[in-house]
Amino acid sequence: MNKSNTTELGDLLKQSTKNISSYDTYLQSTKHEETVHVSNVANVILFAYEQLRNASENIEDHLLLQRAILRFYKRNLSFINKRDQTKLAEELIIELTQAEYLANDTIPVSMIAKLDDLIGEYYQVFWKIRDKHADVSVEKAEKWVLDILSVKSEQLFNNPIRILSFAHFAHAHFTKLIDYKTIILPEESIDASDYPTLLYIGIHKALLKSDDANIRSGLLDLYSVGSTKTAHFIEFNTKYDQLSALRSAVRLSRFINKNGAPLRILRSAFFEQKNDNLAIDLHNQSQLMNVIEQQIDKEYQAVRKSVNNGVIKSILFLLITKAIIGMLVEIPYDIVVTGSIIIVPLIINLLFPPLFLALTALTFKLPGEPNKKALTKYIMGMVYKESEGRTPTLKYAESTGNTLVFNIIYIAVFLGVFYLVSTRLIALDFNIVQAVIFIIFLSTASFLGYRLTLQIKELELVNTSQGFIALIRDFLYAPFIFVGQKISYRFGQLNIMAQILDVVIDLPLKTIVRLVRQWMVFLNNKKDELL
Repeated sequence: MNKSNTTELGDLLKQSTKNISSYDTYLQSTKHEETVHVSNVANVILFAYEQLRNASENIEDHLLLQRAILRFYKRNLSFINKRDQTKLAEELIIELTQAEYLANDTIPVSMIAKLDDLIGEYYQVFWKIRDKHADVSVEKAEKWVLDILSVKSEQLFNNPIRILSFAHFAHAHFTKLIDYKTIILPEESIDASDYPTLLYIGIHKALLKSDDANIRSGLLDLYSVGSTKTAHFIEFNTKYDQLSALRSAVRLSRFINKNGAPLRILRSAFFEQKNDNLAIDLHNQSQLMNVIEQQIDKEYQAVRKSVNNGVIKSILFLLITKAIIGMLVEIPYDIVVTGSIIIVPLIINLLFPPLFLALTALTFKLPGEPNKKALTKYIMGMVYKESEGRTPTLKYAESTGNTLVFNIIYIAVFLGVFYLVSTRLIALDFNIVQAVIFIIFLSTASFLGYRLTLQIKELELVNTSQGFIALIRDFLYAPFIFVGQKISYRFGQLNIMAQILDVVIDLPLKTIVRLVRQWMVFLNNKKDELL
């Protein structure tokens, strides 16, 4: 058997897998507890609505449950008048089960009391801040409390041991190798004592795709910030808001993302849902190498499937959105201005962006065997003591030199591409509205395509040569990616559709369902009294 001494990081990996295995064993021992049973009242309607509601938000799948909990608290917790919050936990469990976020008969009855205590604890925090700390705005205090409460509530349903163990492992890896001076902007004057916090934020955003609520809650636990000391609670949350908004935090997140491929493979192999890899002997170097190679192949297959599905969903999104815009804006404008529908621009606007995205997808190239070997070598160097020059190193951004010249060239290309597109549109008799719609949808298609390529880049340790065609593609549609990113960001910030759904459907629908369920309970009680 080929054995090798493990590094400190290797020891941490062993301890992490041991802790996760112990938790899985404990979880099995709790299966006998009495669970909450929820009657089937409007389950189909609520499930269908939640799918529609989730489609209106461009967020990661693992955040959907936490966002559903957040919406529940926004509807049911009053931050204007202080109210009694008893039995709110049971209502939350019922609603989440009816919407199929939670499987029926799986949540222990004992969870209700724990959840009620949690709700009461952080609801009191809000009122303490409001009553004793006038310098903190009501909106800010409400956001802090709802962020932490929604995450901690979700963690009662899904223990975060895997996520937090991985974050700790990744933090230990980068701490030993990273040179902050090359990343932190000197003009932001960040104290060195805040570097570990910035690193934690970057790891969560780049590798775990966490939102601010999850990162805030994780740091709250990491630094043992309790709810009883209100001043400390305020200081912590204020500091987090400041750090997460820094440009250095964004740069650090990008740096981690660029160097994150080996960590992503290890997370899939050991920190995801229950798998057989937890039982392997990490002292056995050849056994770990076999596991890693197999995991890399699985990740390649998964990203290929994910990208293909993403292309299909993006094309459907473009077609549906364009059809709506066409009916509401383009066609009425044509009729009012020209007295008839101008067919050619309408068809081009409908078909070209999806076709462009589909053709762009053909240029996507997955990482190959050299990348697989580099990933395996890197990971083995992380886990086992130095041998054969395998000590991991991080990739930093290369200096281009002549930054001013290149910026001028980039701006010239940016303007030149839009000028060429505009002249072609004018030649095809596009009016101003049709031209703006074309640029918006082409930019959106470009950004959607670019975002799909990022899934491939997340597995790259060796830069994959995309070829001459891809180089020309990147050169020509970089301006459209930039515009598409701005459109996506602004749309995500406003998220008008989600706000409309919350007001027009969410509140009345779930209020009606709750009343119907309570009425059925009342009738059942009345029938029991007749016996």
